[in-house]
This record gives sequence, C-alpha cells and structure tokens, in this order.
Amino acid sequence: MSEQTVASDEDVPAPVGSSTGGQHELGRLVDTRVRRLLRTRESSTAVATLARLRNNVGRPPGRDPSIWDVTLRDVSPDARSDDPTTAERAVHAAMTLFALHQQARDAPMHVRGVGFGRAVWQLGRARQDADDGTGPVRRRFNIVVTASSVDDLTHHMRGLVTQMRGESIGLDYGALADDLLQFQRPGQADAVRRRWGRQYHRLDKPGTVDDSTVSPTASTESTDETEEHA
Repeated sequence: MSEQTVASDEDVPAPVGSSTGGQHELGRLVDTRVRRLLRTRESSTAVATLARLRNNVGRPPGRDPSIWDVTLRDVSPDARSDDPTTAERAVHAAMTLFALHQQARDAPMHVRGVGFGRAVWQLGRARQDADDGTGPVRRRFNIVVTASSVDDLTHHMRGLVTQMRGESIGLDYGALADDLLQFQRPGQADAVRRRWGRQYHRLDKPGTVDDSTVSPTASTESTDETEEHA
C-alpha cells in the first residue's frame, strides 16, 4: 500500500490520537519512511540511501536526485513555485539528520515519544552538563532554539545530533518534522521553542499538550502503520 499524500504544506491537519502519538500527517509520513529504513538497514539499498541522506545534511532540498524518493515524493504535490516548500524543507532536514544520527548505530535512533527538548536534556545528563544552564550542551541548545530559519536550525542541530549518536540517545523524527514545519509558519516559531523548552524542563509530564500541538508519547515498539510502496 502507498503512503498518504501530504495535501499541502499550508494546511497540515490537526493531530490525531493514534499509535504514532499525535503526529501530524507530515510527521506520520516521515515516521513511516524512517521506520522502513530501519527495518531494511542491513540491505544494500538502505545503506546507500542512508549514506546519501547523510551527505545532504545542510544542503538545499531537491539538489540531490538520488534522495528525492524519501525527501520529495508525495510531500508537496500542490507546490506553487520551484522554490522548496516549507514541508519539503522540514522533511529534508528530518530525514538527513536521522541518517546522520543512525550512522554506525545498531539500536534505532528514531524513538517515538522523545521530543527534541527531552533528547537534549538526556544528552546533558549523559555529558554531565552543569545544572545552572552554562554547560556546553545547554549552550548549544540555546543557540538552536534562537535560530531564525530552518537552515540555521539544521546547522546547529547537527552538532547535538552527533553527540546524541555518541551517547545512543534517540529522538522522534516524525515529531521533529512536524516541529520544523510549524517553525516556518508566520508567528509560530515561538510555539515550537516553548514546546522544546517544556520538553527540556518537564520530563515528568511527557503527555502535556501545548500550543495546539500534541507531542508524541507512543513507544517506538508500536505496530507499524501503512507501509510505503516498493
């Protein structure tokens, strides 16, 4: 069966209560593609795809035709110009960062329910970051959340994701794609920043609903949903 098509990057539907933990349609698409790569990561095709995705971290969406199938297909069929859409930017960033995160890791680094802020908190604990907010992990996190564009976010996230990989700390890439899409909408960047801040500081309340978006809370062990077509 084929994936659902994302109708428009301007009109992502409201979150739904499902085993994906409340991801939007774009997040579900990324979740499906990432889990497919994880299930087949021993195959030569998946190995090559992950390598090409890693090589495109920080590069413009659509530049490399070898990854179009996982970064462009079905993302913005109603695109109105030749410029990358907000959805394409979000998917490209999420998929390429995931590939970087998964490099040389046996355990899945895509973990449903672990928001970006929570993963950074876990990294800070693993690296024994200072509790007063002056440690290197927290300082890098502060730089990420004050970025003004997805390109800047991706650039600064790259360092944190590489450190997470070293500590075997995963995060939810479907949720990250949804966050990156919302970040690009007029007046919505602060909502994403608040969500990440709450994830960082309220680890005892992973199911807290904020800013009209549900942070995923489901386990990565949930049954797979709709499969991608071959």
